[in-house]
Amino acid sequence: MTAFMPITLRFCDNRTMLVSSVAEAAKALGHQWPDKTAPDYVEAARLVSLAVDGTCSQRIAFDALKKAAGQQNILLARPKSRAHEWLDAVASP
Repeated sequence: MTAFMPITLRFCDNRTMLVSSVAEAAKALGHQWPDKTAPDYVEAARLVSLAVDGTCSQRIAFDALKKAAGQQNILLARPKSRAHEWLDAVASP
């Protein structure tokens, strides 16, 4: 089982990567991003590094990666599975 719900990133070289852990997030940060000097990318890289060292929450680091990827338009949208649709239906009043 993965640590987080997997996200898919498509880098500038058109390669894709499924990321579901902080270790994979660290690898993803080494790939070709549109702008590695963008503030959100730099912050994500810092937080992922701290999470790998154990001094930052893995959730915070993973969310920072997801935010940076979204802002650089490399985060691929995934349709919800039927299980998610069912859970959403059960959870809504």
